[in-house]
Amino acid sequence: MTAVELEGAYNVRDLGGLRTKDGRRTRHGVIYRGDSLDSITPGDAATLFGTLGIGAIVDLRTKAETELSGLLFPVPRYRFSVLREGRLGHEPFPSDDPAELAKVYLSNIDGGRAAVKGTFGVIAEDLQAGVATLFHCAAGRDRTGIMAAVLLGLVGVTDGQIAQDYVQSNRNARRVTKKLAENPLYANGNGDRPEVILLREQTILGFMRLLRDQFGGPLRFCLDSGVSPEVIDTIKEQFVEGTEPLGGGSAVGGDAGKRLADG
Repeated sequence: MTAVELEGAYNVRDLGGLRTKDGRRTRHGVIYRGDSLDSITPGDAATLFGTLGIGAIVDLRTKAETELSGLLFPVPRYRFSVLREGRLGHEPFPSDDPAELAKVYLSNIDGGRAAVKGTFGVIAEDLQAGVATLFHCAAGRDRTGIMAAVLLGLVGVTDGQIAQDYVQSNRNARRVTKKLAENPLYANGNGDRPEVILLREQTILGFMRLLRDQFGGPLRFCLDSGVSPEVIDTIKEQFVEGTEPLGGGSAVGGDAGKRLADG
C-alpha cells in the first residue's frame, strides 16, 4: 500500500504489495483506489496520468454525484454506481458499529453487483493493455473499500492484509470529511459539521465473513454477479506476482473452478 500525495484528493493509494495466502504479493502500479477526483489540480493530473500512467478511471458514485463536476480526464472514465440512485442525502449514515456497518456493506455490494462486474471488466482490460486503473467514490472509504475488499479477496489476499488496507483511509479522514461537508449531498441528516468517523478493522473483517457465509466468498460472488471466468483469470494472473503456487494453472477453470475454493 503506497499513498499517492495529491493536492486535491486525499485518499488515493496503490493496492500493490499486499500479501496473499500463498505467500505472493499484489503488483505495484497497476490498480489504485481513491476518493473524489473532482478537485484535483493540474499537478495532480500530471502525477496520475503522467507519472503513474493511469489509463482509466472508474467512478463508483451515483449520477447525482458525478454531475456536480464537469472535470474532463485525458483517459476513459466509466461510472458504475454501487448505490441505488436517490439514496444519498435522504438516508442517514449507517451506524459505525462494526457488525452493523458490515451488514450495510454486504447489502450495498449485493445491490451493486453490476458495478462489480463493470469495474472488474475495466481492470482486466487495462491489465491486458499494460495500463493502470483507478477506482474511486466520494471519500474512498466505504464503496471503494468494499470494492477493494472483494477484488483483493478474489486474488487471495489475506483478510488481515485487506483490513490493513481498509483502515489506511483513516490517514486523512479529517480532510476527507471536511471536503464532503462542503457538499449538501453528503449531509445525510447529520448536521453541518459531521463527525469524523474512523474505520475499524473489525468492520471489513465482518464484511468478509458475511460475504463467505451468505454468498460463498469473493470468487463465487463474482461469478454469480456476471464477472466472466476470463476476466477473473486475467486479474488473478496479472495482479499477483511472485512464485507460482503449487498446482498453478487457471484460477477458475478445471478442478479449481469446480471447487470454487476461496479459502
